[in-house]
Amino acid sequence: MRYLLTAHPKGVIFAKIKSMLLDLDRKSLNYGVFGKGQPILLTHGWGGNSKSLKSLARLLSSKYQAITLDLPGFGESDDPDPDWGIEEYANVIIDFICGLKLRPVVFFGHSFGGALGISLAAKHPDHIKKLVVSGASYKRDVPATAKISQLLNWLPVKLKIAIYKIFFPKSDLYKVPQLESNFREIVKQDLTPLLQLIKAPTLILWGAEDKETSISHAYELHKKIKESKLKIFPEIGHNLPLQYSQKVYEEIDKFMQIN
Repeated sequence: MRYLLTAHPKGVIFAKIKSMLLDLDRKSLNYGVFGKGQPILLTHGWGGNSKSLKSLARLLSSKYQAITLDLPGFGESDDPDPDWGIEEYANVIIDFICGLKLRPVVFFGHSFGGALGISLAAKHPDHIKKLVVSGASYKRDVPATAKISQLLNWLPVKLKIAIYKIFFPKSDLYKVPQLESNFREIVKQDLTPLLQLIKAPTLILWGAEDKETSISHAYELHKKIKESKLKIFPEIGHNLPLQYSQKVYEEIDKFMQIN
């Protein structure tokens, strides 16, 4: 799947191209730009949007150009196709990077955004100059909600949302029920085999009290990505870059000074 970039006052519009034929099912991708200098692309996690990382973007904008975007299905961007998984989301980011002439770019990804960064750095190394990930969900045990959603697939959406709200209030499925099919596809994908392919300098940031992505995953990333640095933050959970943006900014700034 490939996307053609065209101008749009809302942000960016991608027209889907298949087999060299233009598909008029146009999709918009909303984004924001903060500051000037070396570009750093900030990518949010599942259930978030470009506003999730706005505080970090504003800090970075004092020295760099921070770019935030709404991934498809979040914020003001259009929904993805129902069969999209990590690869399709990553392909959109590749076209975004090329469309804004950012290649190669410093990539920051939180949670699901971190998984996308790992995929990009492994499969498209010429597009990623440096990689920073925080609580990257590059592999998951299939959560109970994903298994239950398969059993409840025949129920009306509103009823399923009510069930998630009562029994699984923190579920990613509950956050964005319209992306249920995408979520079920994504949680099945394990990116561990890609780690050894990453050559870009990589900074791994993790909260020691992260309950959503195990700290053991941070150590695995550090072990398998050769050019990596690991920073663990004590007494902090999964929302590290959202709640402690100053700490994250300081680590990214130090990382940017390393050639």
